[in-house]
Amino acid sequence: MVVSSDDLVELSRQTYAKPASIDRYNRDDLVAGGLTSKEQQLLEHIPSRTGRLLLLGVGGGREAIPFAQMGFDVTGVDFIPAMVERAIANAARHNAPIQGIVQDIAVLDVPAEAYDVVWLSTLMYSCLPTRARRVQLLQRVRRALKPGGCFACQFYWDTPWQSPRKGEFLRRMIAWLTWGNRSYERGDMLSGNKFIHAFSSESDLRADFAAAGFHVAWLNIPTDGRIYGEALLQKREA
Repeated sequence: MVVSSDDLVELSRQTYAKPASIDRYNRDDLVAGGLTSKEQQLLEHIPSRTGRLLLLGVGGGREAIPFAQMGFDVTGVDFIPAMVERAIANAARHNAPIQGIVQDIAVLDVPAEAYDVVWLSTLMYSCLPTRARRVQLLQRVRRALKPGGCFACQFYWDTPWQSPRKGEFLRRMIAWLTWGNRSYERGDMLSGNKFIHAFSSESDLRADFAAAGFHVAWLNIPTDGRIYGEALLQKREA
């Protein structure tokens, strides 16, 4: 509440840029681990297994490598230059070459209608502070997709964040009085040095997607205590 949204982004950048963090995401066992079972489930809802795939938050290449091995032409994006460099090197070692771009995904700047699939897994969608940034990302992703293209993402889900209105009002007041995160939303929190927005309302989630003009092709809201949910969004044909 007391940290501005821009400072939250910078805090995240500094955290991921630390050598220890870079090394953690580039561990051999993690890089070779491939897609999780839930990522595999999300992939099954994508109609194509070929074409150009834009991977947001490439890290050490854990997801990029299996996508390239499937036959996708993969471009990985990350705002930490060392992550991009090492992901490219890791992919080359696994005979799964990829391309890399150094960018902040919230201000994604890639050619229009260039990709068949854009992928954003783990909690990264929920790590964007403020709804405005999330919708901006979605709009830029939609622009990057070919007509009929798909955006696959995961999000953080936590129903305990359905807190009383009085508590939310006090949090918003603190944000305004401290010149902090004036776009504070119910569910905003810090986990260590990382910002996370916990969704607890399906309507709020769908409102994000609708604001960017996406069609929700598939949505999986956790009902078993998991913190990950999945969504597949589609750019309608013209």
